Amino acid sequence: MDSVILKRGNSTISLEKSEDAIGLRTKSISDLKAVLPTMDEGMSWVDTSKVLAGFHIINIKGPKDIDFTLDQLREHEMINVGSHVYHTPQSRIPYIPTGKITLRFDPAVTEAEKQLVIDSFHLQVVESRIKEREGTENEETFIVSVTPQSPNPLKVALELQHMKNITLAEPDLSTPGKLAQFDPPADPLFKEQWHLQNKGLQFGSSLGLKAGADARVVQAWEIMGSFGNPECVIAIIDDGFDLGHPDLSGPGKIVAPWDFQTKTADPTPKYMTQYEGDYHGTACAGIAVGSHNDVGIVGVAPDCRLMPIRWGGNINDDAIEDWFFHAMRNGAWIINSSWCASAANYVLSTRQLEAIEECANKGRNGLGCVIVFAAGNSNTDVNDPQKETVNGFAIHPNVISVAACTSRDERSAYSNYGKEITVCAPSDGQGGRGLLTADVRGKFTFQGVEYFAGNDVGDYFRGFGGTSGAAPLVSGVCGLILSLNPKLTARAVKEILKETARKIGEPADFDNGHSVHFGYGCVNAEEAINFIFKSIQP
Repeated sequence: MDSVILKRGNSTISLEKSEDAIGLRTKSISDLKAVLPTMDEGMSWVDTSKVLAGFHIINIKGPKDIDFTLDQLREHEMINVGSHVYHTPQSRIPYIPTGKITLRFDPAVTEAEKQLVIDSFHLQVVESRIKEREGTENEETFIVSVTPQSPNPLKVALELQHMKNITLAEPDLSTPGKLAQFDPPADPLFKEQWHLQNKGLQFGSSLGLKAGADARVVQAWEIMGSFGNPECVIAIIDDGFDLGHPDLSGPGKIVAPWDFQTKTADPTPKYMTQYEGDYHGTACAGIAVGSHNDVGIVGVAPDCRLMPIRWGGNINDDAIEDWFFHAMRNGAWIINSSWCASAANYVLSTRQLEAIEECANKGRNGLGCVIVFAAGNSNTDVNDPQKETVNGFAIHPNVISVAACTSRDERSAYSNYGKEITVCAPSDGQGGRGLLTADVRGKFTFQGVEYFAGNDVGDYFRGFGGTSGAAPLVSGVCGLILSLNPKLTARAVKEILKETARKIGEPADFDNGHSVHFGYGCVNAEEAINFIFKSIQP
């Protein structure tokens, strides 16, 4: 049973079977540690440390499907009970059936008929409750439980709910509780990532900061109750990627990597001189999808996955088709492009226009890939043919064009502008602070001399910025949006960003809701997620 809709209380609940999580009940935690290493070769597992109704929630990765793995484990002598884990379509929060079902019969049902139902599903009666009602027959409620001979408790409940002589059949579902206070990421550098939540103060200093000058990402996480959906894949077309970086690695994190220079699946950074290397892609990836793993930084959509595409550096018709079609064919939901042509006046060819249009309309099984482009950093209009400043990529009608604003909610002076700008997003700029993100690690040798790789010494860079930094932030927000509602079209995602953006600057900057400098405003993850929740309410 991969998905099911069950009556619950005065409403219904839609549950989907997790593809990578199971619940195991053993006599002790030591039994669990003894069982898991005995699984098939190639199978990896992670104990999530979550325990629901006595079931330890385990994440499984391997060559066999989840049903096969669970059936195998159920046969192990140390496993008392094994269960699938479920979640709702809008969240990855786990639900696990405890095995108990609340059951009520129509008053006309005889004892023999009740017993027949109990026997037919191999149930066991745990408890019987009588509720007295004035003027009517007393209402009897049974708490029953499945036995080893019973079908899946959700299947039992669903069949019972369709029987005309039964008025109530609800499975008991265990899910984690949450205090009203949001539990922020434990990644140690998270507190320095002002673009996720800007409290106006860091380490006692307010220099370059303004409270609230951020993308409202932490608030969005809190509303969602998650950090994104691993099914959501964000492709980043850029230079090299340090895929061994702790914030860009982990089981299943990387999807369909490709290097269009070497024609291999290894988009590792290359080093040109002691001052120049492929450091840009790693920084962009960290902003969008840096992992929530208690290490280093955290991205806007940390539980989404990364498709790293190392470009060839040269822009032409074949290259644009190659990059974008690779992303589309391999299941990218979002495509981030923090680049443009070197020429200030670059008009797209028909093939380039149509390649991007095809991705935006036909990708994601017809829903369209969300395509995000940086507006550029020349302080020029993205579409002024008379002054010969045309960024053909940023003005494509099917893309989200992103300008930059600062940690003080001001325009980044370098940011390109124009009527085609969709939104702006926090980045570096005069009077503000840079973005903290992942950096290429290690050292390399050039002409016999050893140098540190990356933009800075160490594994992280505090000075990233430009519209290059603003664009993957928006791509990450799009990842959260699609994590919550994967059925949205690319066009709908763009409209949600426009509808929910936060107005910054002066009121006079906006004409009919749009500013040439800020677009429809600063990207607002919180309001975007609120908008979706309101739209999916029954």
